Amino acid sequence: MLSINEVQGTALKAARGAGLPLGQAEDLSRVAAYLVGIGGDAGVVTAALQEPVRGVQASWDADGVSVSGSAAMIAPVICDAFRMGYASVTFDDLRHSSYIGAALAVAGVPLWWDGCTIGRGDSEILPAKPGPVTVPQPDWDIWLALASRTYVPETETSRRDGAGAGLTDND
Repeated sequence: MLSINEVQGTALKAARGAGLPLGQAEDLSRVAAYLVGIGGDAGVVTAALQEPVRGVQASWDADGVSVSGSAAMIAPVICDAFRMGYASVTFDDLRHSSYIGAALAVAGVPLWWDGCTIGRGDSEILPAKPGPVTVPQPDWDIWLALASRTYVPETETSRRDGAGAGLTDND
């Protein structure tokens, strides 16, 4: 059993280890905490973590927004489009729909779907439970492996230069 904070912290480190910029990593960690908190599929987050980080291509016009890119990179753009008052957003990969739906729920945006087009809806957003929660072990192992990429290598030089607790840990 895990706390929501532990899920969110590990997902943040995993996202940074996967190469996501800090802002998108923070967004991904909130999506992970939300999905796990509603009993959703943690595999959605794992898939977003394993997807190559691609820049966002966006086309903004009066009728709506069209975006393409990796799920973790386009979700914040889609959330921002709705915050700016756009009525609909179209994205190019249906595999991203669960991740984007969770990101919009975290942002407080109810939605409706029509394939790869989403719009602001009037449905109720499921509240996440505070914990304890579980993440399937295969997903958790991938998150931990990605998070480990952010750790300082354990060497004599790193210890000498202040990494780790040393002989006493009094902070």
